[in-house]
Amino acid sequence: LRGEPGSMVTIKFERDGVAGIQEVTMPRTIVQLRDVKLATLVGKPSDGIGYISLSGFASSAGPEVRGAILALEQAAEEASNGEHSLKGLILDLRGNPGGLLTSAVDVASLLVPKDSDIVSARGRGFPGVIYRSRVEPLLDPNTKLTVLVNRGTASAAEIVSGAVQDLDVGVIIGTDRTFGKGLVQNVEDLPFNTALKFTVAKYYTPSGRCIQGVQYKEGGGLREEDGKYQSSRVSKKDRQNYYTKSGRIVRDGGGIEADYKVPAPKASALEVTLLRSDLMNEFAAYWSQKYELTHNFELTDEMYREFQDFVEAKRQAGDIKLEGLYDGALEDLKRALKQSGYKGSEREVEQLKTRIVKDIKADFERYKKDIKEDISTSILARYLPESMIMERSLKTDTQVQEAIKLLKNGRNFDKILARGSNSERVLGKAEDGNNGNSLNVASSELDEQTRDGASVRVLKW
Repeated sequence: LRGEPGSMVTIKFERDGVAGIQEVTMPRTIVQLRDVKLATLVGKPSDGIGYISLSGFASSAGPEVRGAILALEQAAEEASNGEHSLKGLILDLRGNPGGLLTSAVDVASLLVPKDSDIVSARGRGFPGVIYRSRVEPLLDPNTKLTVLVNRGTASAAEIVSGAVQDLDVGVIIGTDRTFGKGLVQNVEDLPFNTALKFTVAKYYTPSGRCIQGVQYKEGGGLREEDGKYQSSRVSKKDRQNYYTKSGRIVRDGGGIEADYKVPAPKASALEVTLLRSDLMNEFAAYWSQKYELTHNFELTDEMYREFQDFVEAKRQAGDIKLEGLYDGALEDLKRALKQSGYKGSEREVEQLKTRIVKDIKADFERYKKDIKEDISTSILARYLPESMIMERSLKTDTQVQEAIKLLKNGRNFDKILARGSNSERVLGKAEDGNNGNSLNVASSELDEQTRDGASVRVLKW
Protein backbone atom coordinates (compact mmCIF):
# COMPACT_ATOMS: atom_id res chain seq x y z
CA LEU A 1 0.00 0.00 0.00
CA ARG A 2 2.95 2.34 0.42
CA GLY A 3 4.11 4.55 -2.41
CA GLU A 4 4.40 8.11 -3.67
CA PRO A 5 1.65 10.36 -2.24
CA GLY A 6 -0.87 11.17 -4.95
CA SER A 7 -0.25 8.01 -6.96
CA MET A 8 -3.09 5.53 -7.40
CA VAL A 9 -3.28 2.06 -5.86
CA THR A 10 -5.74 -0.77 -6.54
CA ILE A 11 -6.74 -2.83 -3.50
CA LYS A 12 -8.45 -6.21 -3.65
CA PHE A 13 -10.19 -7.49 -0.55
CA GLU A 14 -12.80 -9.90 0.78
CA ARG A 15 -15.74 -8.72 2.87
CA ASP A 16 -17.92 -10.78 5.18
CA GLY A 17 -21.38 -11.24 3.74
CA VAL A 18 -20.36 -10.24 0.20
CA ALA A 19 -19.52 -12.94 -2.33
CA GLY A 20 -16.31 -12.78 -4.33
CA ILE A 21 -13.29 -10.48 -4.23
CA GLN A 22 -13.98 -6.75 -4.08
CA GLU A 23 -11.76 -4.15 -5.72
CA VAL A 24 -11.28 -0.42 -5.18
CA THR A 25 -8.84 2.13 -6.57
CA MET A 26 -7.84 5.14 -4.49
CA PRO A 27 -5.06 7.75 -4.32
CA ARG A 28 -2.23 7.30 -1.86
CA THR A 29 -1.89 10.02 0.74
CA ILE A 30 0.09 10.74 3.90
CA VAL A 31 -1.72 9.20 6.86
CA GLN A 32 -1.19 10.94 10.18
CA LEU A 33 -2.35 9.09 13.27
CA ARG A 34 -3.53 11.44 15.99
CA ASP A 35 -2.31 11.02 19.55
CA VAL A 36 -5.48 12.58 20.97
CA LYS A 37 -8.02 9.83 20.34
CA LEU A 38 -10.93 11.56 22.05
CA ALA A 39 -11.73 14.96 23.57
CA THR A 40 -15.24 15.36 24.98
CA LEU A 41 -17.27 16.59 27.93
CA VAL A 42 -18.20 13.80 30.35
CA GLY A 43 -21.02 13.51 32.84
CA LYS A 44 -23.53 16.34 32.64
CA PRO A 45 -22.34 18.86 30.01
CA SER A 46 -23.35 21.69 32.36
CA ASP A 47 -20.84 20.38 34.95
CA GLY A 48 -18.00 21.47 32.66
CA ILE A 49 -15.77 18.40 33.06
CA GLY A 50 -13.63 17.51 30.06
CA TYR A 51 -11.90 14.28 29.07
CA ILE A 52 -8.84 13.86 26.82
CA SER A 53 -7.47 10.47 25.80
CA LEU A 54 -3.79 10.76 24.84
CA SER A 55 -2.38 7.56 23.36
CA GLY A 56 1.20 8.61 22.62
CA PHE A 57 3.75 11.40 22.37
CA ALA A 58 4.54 11.92 18.70
CA SER A 59 5.71 15.31 17.44
CA SER A 60 2.14 16.61 17.21
CA ALA A 61 1.05 15.64 20.74
CA GLY A 62 1.54 19.13 22.18
CA PRO A 63 -0.50 20.99 19.53
CA GLU A 64 -3.20 18.30 19.63
CA VAL A 65 -3.63 18.57 23.41
CA ARG A 66 -3.63 22.38 23.12
CA GLY A 67 -6.40 22.22 20.53
CA ALA A 68 -8.35 19.73 22.65
CA ILE A 69 -8.21 21.95 25.76
CA LEU A 70 -9.35 25.01 23.80
CA ALA A 71 -12.21 23.03 22.23
CA LEU A 72 -13.32 21.71 25.63
CA GLU A 73 -13.22 25.17 27.18
CA GLN A 74 -15.45 26.47 24.41
CA ALA A 75 -17.80 23.47 24.73
CA ALA A 76 -18.08 24.00 28.50
CA GLU A 77 -18.95 27.68 28.01
CA GLU A 78 -21.63 26.81 25.47
CA ALA A 79 -23.09 24.03 27.65
CA SER A 80 -23.38 26.42 30.63
CA ASN A 81 -24.73 29.32 28.54
CA GLY A 82 -21.60 31.30 29.24
CA GLU A 83 -21.74 30.88 33.04
CA HIS A 84 -18.39 29.10 33.31
CA SER A 85 -15.57 27.57 31.34
CA LEU A 86 -13.93 24.20 32.00
CA LYS A 87 -14.21 23.27 35.69
CA GLY A 88 -12.34 19.98 35.57
CA LEU A 89 -10.19 18.00 33.17
CA ILE A 90 -9.40 14.28 33.01
CA LEU A 91 -6.19 13.50 31.09
CA ASP A 92 -6.20 9.77 30.31
CA LEU A 93 -2.67 8.37 29.96
CA ARG A 94 -3.60 4.73 30.61
CA GLY A 95 -1.79 2.45 28.20
CA ASN A 96 0.29 5.36 26.86
CA PRO A 97 3.78 3.90 26.15
CA GLY A 98 5.43 7.31 25.77
CA GLY A 99 7.30 8.79 22.84
CA LEU A 100 9.30 11.98 22.33
CA LEU A 101 10.72 13.75 25.37
CA THR A 102 10.15 17.12 23.73
CA SER A 103 6.48 16.30 23.22
CA ALA A 104 6.14 15.36 26.89
CA VAL A 105 7.60 18.75 27.78
CA ASP A 106 5.18 20.46 25.38
CA VAL A 107 2.18 18.75 26.99
CA ALA A 108 3.37 19.40 30.54
CA SER A 109 3.92 23.08 29.69
CA LEU A 110 0.19 23.37 28.98
CA LEU A 111 -0.58 22.29 32.54
CA VAL A 112 2.11 23.49 34.95
CA PRO A 113 2.99 27.04 36.13
CA LYS A 114 5.47 29.14 34.19
CA ASP A 115 9.16 28.63 35.09
CA SER A 116 8.43 25.21 36.62
CA ASP A 117 10.95 22.39 36.28
CA ILE A 118 9.34 19.60 34.27
CA VAL A 119 12.05 16.95 34.00
CA SER A 120 15.81 16.62 34.19
CA ALA A 121 18.23 14.05 32.81
CA ARG A 122 21.55 13.15 34.42
CA GLY A 123 24.10 10.44 33.75
CA ARG A 124 27.76 9.50 33.81
CA GLY A 125 29.55 11.35 31.02
CA PHE A 126 26.24 12.91 29.99
CA PRO A 127 25.63 16.68 30.09
CA GLY A 128 22.87 17.33 32.61
CA VAL A 129 19.72 18.82 31.15
CA ILE A 130 16.78 20.52 32.84
CA TYR A 131 13.56 21.23 30.95
CA ARG A 132 11.48 24.12 32.27
CA SER A 133 8.18 25.59 31.21
CA ARG A 134 8.71 29.14 30.00
CA VAL A 135 5.09 30.02 29.16
CA GLU A 136 1.92 30.50 31.15
CA PRO A 137 -0.13 27.29 31.26
CA LEU A 138 -3.00 27.03 28.79
CA LEU A 139 -5.15 25.23 31.37
CA ASP A 140 -6.74 27.71 33.77
CA PRO A 141 -5.26 27.28 37.28
CA ASN A 142 -8.83 27.16 38.60
CA THR A 143 -9.56 24.09 36.46
CA LYS A 144 -9.09 20.97 38.55
CA LEU A 145 -6.91 18.36 36.83
CA THR A 146 -6.81 14.58 37.21
CA VAL A 147 -4.50 12.21 35.31
CA LEU A 148 -5.46 8.55 34.80
CA VAL A 149 -2.56 6.07 34.77
CA ASN A 150 -1.95 2.32 34.90
CA ARG A 151 0.91 -0.17 34.50
CA GLY A 152 0.94 0.58 30.78
CA THR A 153 1.73 4.27 31.39
CA ALA A 154 5.43 4.62 30.61
CA SER A 155 8.34 6.89 29.68
CA ALA A 156 7.16 10.27 28.34
CA ALA A 157 3.71 9.67 29.87
CA GLU A 158 5.41 9.23 33.25
CA ILE A 159 7.27 12.50 32.77
CA VAL A 160 3.96 14.36 32.41
CA SER A 161 2.41 12.42 35.33
CA GLY A 162 5.46 13.09 37.52
CA ALA A 163 5.46 16.82 36.77
CA VAL A 164 1.73 17.10 37.53
CA GLN A 165 2.18 15.22 40.81
CA ASP A 166 5.38 16.88 42.02
CA LEU A 167 4.11 20.39 41.27
CA ASP A 168 0.72 19.64 42.89
CA VAL A 169 -1.26 20.85 39.89
CA GLY A 170 -3.42 17.71 39.70
CA VAL A 171 -4.33 14.35 41.21
CA ILE A 172 -2.95 11.10 39.78
CA ILE A 173 -5.64 8.39 39.67
CA GLY A 174 -4.93 4.70 39.06
CA THR A 175 -4.75 1.22 40.50
CA ASP A 176 -1.21 1.49 41.85
CA ARG A 177 1.97 2.49 39.97
CA THR A 178 2.98 3.25 36.41
CA PHE A 179 5.48 1.16 34.44
CA GLY A 180 8.71 2.78 35.68
CA LYS A 181 10.67 3.53 32.50
CA GLY A 182 13.06 6.37 33.30
CA LEU A 183 16.04 5.78 31.04
CA VAL A 184 17.54 8.08 28.40
CA GLN A 185 18.82 6.01 25.50
CA ASN A 186 20.85 6.70 22.36
CA VAL A 187 21.01 4.65 19.17
CA GLU A 188 24.22 4.15 17.20
CA ASP A 189 24.25 2.62 13.72
CA LEU A 190 26.30 -0.53 13.21
CA PRO A 191 27.31 -2.44 10.06
CA PHE A 192 24.89 -4.76 8.24
CA ASN A 193 21.83 -2.55 8.86
CA THR A 194 21.96 -3.07 12.62
CA ALA A 195 22.09 -0.64 15.51
CA LEU A 196 23.04 -0.53 19.18
CA LYS A 197 20.66 1.02 21.70
CA PHE A 198 22.36 2.00 24.94
CA THR A 199 21.47 3.91 28.11
CA VAL A 200 23.26 7.21 28.75
CA ALA A 201 21.24 8.83 31.55
CA LYS A 202 18.14 8.69 33.74
CA TYR A 203 15.10 10.94 33.97
CA TYR A 204 14.27 12.78 37.19
CA THR A 205 10.97 14.42 38.09
CA PRO A 206 10.83 17.96 39.56
CA SER A 207 11.16 16.63 43.12
CA GLY A 208 14.40 14.90 42.13
CA ARG A 209 13.19 11.30 42.16
CA CYS A 210 14.01 8.79 39.45
CA ILE A 211 11.05 6.89 38.01
CA GLN A 212 13.11 3.92 36.80
CA GLY A 213 11.69 0.72 38.25
CA VAL A 214 14.40 -1.77 37.23
CA GLN A 215 18.03 -1.64 38.34
CA TYR A 216 20.75 -3.02 36.08
CA LYS A 217 24.22 -3.96 37.16
CA GLU A 218 27.21 -5.40 35.38
CA GLY A 219 28.04 -9.00 36.09
CA GLY A 220 31.44 -10.50 36.73
CA GLY A 221 33.23 -13.70 37.60
CA LEU A 222 34.56 -16.83 35.96
CA ARG A 223 31.23 -18.49 35.27
CA GLU A 224 29.33 -17.58 32.11
CA GLU A 225 26.04 -16.96 33.90
CA ASP A 226 27.76 -14.50 36.27
CA GLY A 227 29.14 -12.44 33.39
CA LYS A 228 25.76 -11.27 32.16
CA TYR A 229 24.12 -8.01 33.11
CA GLN A 230 21.66 -8.54 35.93
CA SER A 231 18.36 -6.81 36.50
CA SER A 232 16.13 -6.50 39.54
CA ARG A 233 13.05 -4.50 40.54
CA VAL A 234 13.59 -1.69 43.02
CA SER A 235 12.33 -3.07 46.35
CA LYS A 236 9.97 -1.12 48.60
CA LYS A 237 12.59 -0.80 51.34
CA ASP A 238 15.01 0.85 48.90
CA ARG A 239 12.56 3.54 47.78
CA GLN A 240 13.50 7.00 49.01
CA ASN A 241 11.13 9.72 50.17
CA TYR A 242 10.85 12.96 48.20
CA TYR A 243 8.50 15.88 48.58
CA THR A 244 6.15 17.67 46.24
CA LYS A 245 5.92 21.44 45.99
CA SER A 246 3.41 21.59 48.85
CA GLY A 247 5.18 18.99 50.98
CA ARG A 248 3.39 15.72 50.13
CA ILE A 249 5.53 12.59 50.34
CA VAL A 250 6.27 10.80 47.06
CA ARG A 251 8.69 7.93 46.49
CA ASP A 252 11.10 7.00 43.76
CA GLY A 253 11.74 3.65 42.06
CA GLY A 254 8.96 1.94 40.19
CA GLY A 255 7.17 4.70 38.33
CA ILE A 256 4.55 7.15 39.56
CA GLU A 257 2.29 5.99 42.37
CA ALA A 258 -1.35 7.05 42.18
CA ASP A 259 -2.53 9.68 44.69
CA TYR A 260 -6.09 8.36 44.54
CA LYS A 261 -6.30 4.62 44.04
CA VAL A 262 -9.27 3.17 42.19
CA PRO A 263 -9.20 -0.58 41.43
CA ALA A 264 -9.57 -1.45 37.77
CA PRO A 265 -12.37 -3.93 37.03
CA LYS A 266 -11.13 -7.51 36.82
CA ALA A 267 -12.14 -9.62 33.85
CA SER A 268 -13.34 -13.18 34.43
CA ALA A 269 -11.43 -16.17 33.04
CA LEU A 270 -14.15 -16.61 30.43
CA GLU A 271 -14.01 -12.99 29.32
CA VAL A 272 -10.20 -13.10 29.00
CA THR A 273 -10.40 -16.32 26.94
CA LEU A 274 -13.05 -14.89 24.61
CA LEU A 275 -11.12 -11.66 24.07
CA ARG A 276 -7.81 -13.45 23.42
CA SER A 277 -9.40 -15.84 20.93
CA ASP A 278 -11.00 -12.95 18.98
CA LEU A 279 -14.31 -14.83 19.07
CA MET A 280 -16.26 -11.67 19.78
CA ASN A 281 -15.05 -10.06 16.55
CA GLU A 282 -15.86 -13.27 14.68
CA PHE A 283 -19.36 -13.22 16.13
CA ALA A 284 -19.69 -9.54 15.18
CA ALA A 285 -18.93 -10.49 11.56
CA TYR A 286 -21.54 -13.27 11.75
CA TRP A 287 -24.06 -10.89 13.36
CA SER A 288 -23.59 -8.23 10.67
CA GLN A 289 -24.57 -10.76 7.98
CA LYS A 290 -27.76 -11.70 9.79
CA TYR A 291 -28.95 -8.45 11.37
CA GLU A 292 -29.04 -4.73 10.65
CA LEU A 293 -27.81 -2.11 13.09
CA THR A 294 -30.63 0.01 14.50
CA HIS A 295 -30.44 3.50 16.03
CA ASN A 296 -30.93 2.30 19.61
CA PHE A 297 -28.90 -0.87 19.33
CA GLU A 298 -28.96 -3.23 22.29
CA LEU A 299 -27.81 -6.82 22.52
CA THR A 300 -30.89 -8.84 23.46
CA ASP A 301 -30.93 -11.97 25.62
CA GLU A 302 -31.82 -13.96 22.50
CA MET A 303 -28.70 -12.67 20.73
CA TYR A 304 -26.66 -13.47 23.84
CA ARG A 305 -27.87 -17.09 23.77
CA GLU A 306 -26.99 -17.15 20.09
CA PHE A 307 -23.47 -16.05 21.03
CA GLN A 308 -23.21 -18.87 23.58
CA ASP A 309 -24.22 -21.37 20.89
CA PHE A 310 -21.61 -19.80 18.60
CA VAL A 311 -18.89 -20.29 21.24
CA GLU A 312 -19.99 -23.86 21.97
CA ALA A 313 -19.84 -24.75 18.27
CA LYS A 314 -16.31 -23.37 18.11
CA ARG A 315 -15.36 -25.37 21.21
CA GLN A 316 -16.77 -28.58 19.78
CA ALA A 317 -14.81 -27.98 16.56
CA GLY A 318 -11.60 -27.54 18.57
CA ASP A 319 -11.19 -23.86 17.60
CA ILE A 320 -11.19 -22.70 21.20
CA LYS A 321 -10.39 -24.15 24.62
CA LEU A 322 -12.38 -22.53 27.40
CA GLU A 323 -9.87 -23.93 29.86
CA GLY A 324 -7.04 -22.40 27.81
CA LEU A 325 -5.86 -20.13 30.65
CA TYR A 326 -5.11 -23.21 32.75
CA ASP A 327 -4.12 -25.57 29.95
CA GLY A 328 -0.38 -25.07 30.32
CA ALA A 329 -0.38 -25.66 34.06
CA LEU A 330 -2.64 -28.71 33.72
CA GLU A 331 -0.44 -30.25 31.02
CA ASP A 332 2.66 -29.68 33.17
CA LEU A 333 0.91 -31.38 36.09
CA LYS A 334 -0.15 -34.28 33.89
CA ARG A 335 3.38 -34.71 32.58
CA ALA A 336 4.85 -34.70 36.09
CA LEU A 337 2.28 -37.23 37.33
CA LYS A 338 2.97 -39.47 34.36
CA GLN A 339 6.72 -39.40 35.01
CA SER A 340 6.01 -40.34 38.63
CA GLY A 341 3.75 -43.18 37.54
CA TYR A 342 0.62 -41.79 39.21
CA LYS A 343 -1.91 -42.98 36.62
CA GLY A 344 -4.91 -42.52 38.90
CA SER A 345 -4.01 -38.89 39.58
CA GLU A 346 -3.36 -38.41 35.87
CA ARG A 347 -6.95 -39.44 35.12
CA GLU A 348 -8.19 -37.04 37.77
CA VAL A 349 -6.51 -34.17 35.91
CA GLU A 350 -8.75 -34.93 32.93
CA GLN A 351 -11.75 -34.89 35.23
CA LEU A 352 -10.51 -31.56 36.60
CA LYS A 353 -10.41 -30.16 33.05
CA THR A 354 -14.04 -31.13 32.55
CA ARG A 355 -14.97 -29.51 35.84
CA ILE A 356 -13.12 -26.28 34.91
CA VAL A 357 -14.97 -26.09 31.57
CA LYS A 358 -18.27 -26.51 33.43
CA ASP A 359 -17.39 -23.74 35.90
CA ILE A 360 -16.27 -21.41 33.11
CA LYS A 361 -19.52 -21.99 31.23
CA ALA A 362 -21.35 -20.85 34.35
CA ASP A 363 -19.56 -17.51 33.96
CA PHE A 364 -21.75 -16.79 30.94
CA GLU A 365 -24.52 -16.04 33.45
CA ARG A 366 -22.39 -14.72 36.30
CA TYR A 367 -20.64 -12.12 34.10
CA LYS A 368 -23.47 -11.63 31.65
CA LYS A 369 -23.46 -7.83 31.85
CA ASP A 370 -19.72 -7.48 31.13
CA ILE A 371 -19.69 -10.02 28.30
CA LYS A 372 -22.75 -8.47 26.65
CA GLU A 373 -21.00 -5.09 26.75
CA ASP A 374 -17.90 -6.60 25.09
CA ILE A 375 -20.01 -8.18 22.36
CA SER A 376 -21.89 -4.93 21.77
CA THR A 377 -18.62 -3.02 21.47
CA SER A 378 -17.29 -5.54 18.91
CA ILE A 379 -20.47 -5.19 16.84
CA LEU A 380 -20.55 -1.39 16.99
CA ALA A 381 -16.84 -1.22 16.07
CA ARG A 382 -17.78 -2.49 12.61
CA TYR A 383 -20.00 0.55 12.04
CA LEU A 384 -18.76 3.44 14.20
CA PRO A 385 -15.44 5.35 14.40
CA GLU A 386 -13.03 4.65 17.24
CA SER A 387 -13.80 7.94 19.01
CA MET A 388 -17.51 7.08 19.31
CA ILE A 389 -16.72 3.62 20.67
CA MET A 390 -14.39 5.17 23.26
CA GLU A 391 -16.95 7.79 24.27
CA ARG A 392 -19.58 5.09 24.75
CA SER A 393 -17.24 3.07 26.99
CA LEU A 394 -16.64 6.00 29.36
CA LYS A 395 -20.09 5.52 30.86
CA THR A 396 -19.05 2.13 32.27
CA ASP A 397 -15.42 3.02 33.01
CA THR A 398 -15.19 2.93 36.81
CA GLN A 399 -11.95 4.96 36.99
CA VAL A 400 -13.33 7.71 34.75
CA GLN A 401 -16.53 7.84 36.79
CA GLU A 402 -14.54 8.10 40.04
CA ALA A 403 -12.46 10.90 38.49
CA ILE A 404 -15.67 12.77 37.64
CA LYS A 405 -16.90 12.39 41.24
CA LEU A 406 -13.59 13.65 42.60
CA LEU A 407 -13.54 16.69 40.31
CA LYS A 408 -17.07 17.59 41.38
CA ASN A 409 -16.11 17.30 45.06
CA GLY A 410 -13.72 20.22 45.55
CA ARG A 411 -13.21 19.46 49.23
CA ASN A 412 -11.94 15.91 48.65
CA PHE A 413 -9.84 17.05 45.68
CA ASP A 414 -8.11 19.75 47.74
CA LYS A 415 -7.66 17.32 50.64
CA ILE A 416 -5.62 14.96 48.45
CA LEU A 417 -3.34 17.81 47.42
CA ALA A 418 -3.15 19.17 50.99
CA ARG A 419 0.18 20.46 52.23
CA GLY A 420 2.21 18.13 54.44
CA SER A 421 3.21 19.00 57.99
CA ASN A 422 6.12 21.38 58.57
CA SER A 423 8.17 18.64 60.28
CA GLU A 424 7.83 16.46 57.20
CA ARG A 425 9.02 19.25 54.93
CA VAL A 426 11.99 19.99 57.15
CA LEU A 427 12.86 16.29 57.25
CA GLY A 428 12.63 16.23 53.47
CA LYS A 429 15.21 18.99 53.22
CA ALA A 430 17.54 17.21 55.61
CA GLU A 431 17.22 13.86 53.87
CA ASP A 432 17.58 15.23 50.37
CA GLY A 433 20.34 17.59 51.41
CA ASN A 434 19.29 20.20 48.90
CA ASN A 435 17.34 22.80 50.92
CA GLY A 436 14.05 21.72 49.43
CA ASN A 437 14.99 21.82 45.75
CA SER A 438 15.93 18.39 44.45
CA LEU A 439 16.90 19.79 41.07
CA ASN A 440 19.79 21.86 42.43
CA VAL A 441 22.94 20.33 40.94
CA ALA A 442 26.61 21.31 40.97
CA SER A 443 27.66 22.82 37.68
CA SER A 444 30.36 25.09 36.40
CA GLU A 445 28.74 26.31 33.22
CA LEU A 446 25.09 26.79 32.22
CA ASP A 447 24.03 27.08 28.61
CA GLU A 448 20.41 27.95 27.85
CA GLN A 449 18.53 27.01 24.72
CA THR A 450 14.88 27.79 24.16
CA ARG A 451 12.13 25.96 22.35
CA ASP A 452 8.39 26.41 22.02
CA GLY A 453 6.79 26.04 25.42
CA ALA A 454 9.89 25.28 27.46
CA SER A 455 13.44 26.29 28.20
CA VAL A 456 16.23 23.75 28.03
CA ARG A 457 19.19 24.19 30.33
CA VAL A 458 22.29 22.19 29.46
CA LEU A 459 24.58 21.72 32.45
CA LYS A 460 28.22 20.94 31.74
CA TRP A 461 29.71 18.92 34.57
